[in-house]
Amino acid sequence: MEGIQIDLFSLFVAAILNMIIGFFWYSKWLFGKTWMKLCHLTESNLKGKNSHFFYAFLVSLVIAYFLSFFEAYLGITTVTDGMFVGFCLWLGFVATTQIGGVLWCRESLKLFAINSGCKLVSYLVMAGVIGA
Repeated sequence: MEGIQIDLFSLFVAAILNMIIGFFWYSKWLFGKTWMKLCHLTESNLKGKNSHFFYAFLVSLVIAYFLSFFEAYLGITTVTDGMFVGFCLWLGFVATTQIGGVLWCRESLKLFAINSGCKLVSYLVMAGVIGA
C-alpha cells in the first residue's frame, strides 16, 4: 500500500460535481417534485436547511476520497476504467444498501430509482474525473 498518490485537485472537483449533480437531479427541472411527493415533504420542510449543504459536501469529499483511494490502489488511469470502478462500487454497495428501503420500509421503487439513479450518475462522473 505504499506509494498510493491521491490527486487532491481531482478529489475536490469530483466532490463539487457530486453536489452539482445532486442540485440538478433533485431540482424542480428534473425529479425534485416527484421526490418531494414520494418523501412526503413540502417546500416549507426544506426551508432553513442550508447548513445541510455543508454536511453534504463533507459526505461528497468522503466519497471522492475513497473513490480516489480505490482507483489509485487499482492503478486506474483512464476515464472509462474509473467509471467502471464507480459503477462496481455503486452496484456493490450503494444500490444494494438502498434497496433495503424498498424491501423493509415499504418505500416505493420509484423513490429508490430516483435516489439510486442520482448516486449512479454521481459515482460514474466522480470516478471518471478521478480516473482521468
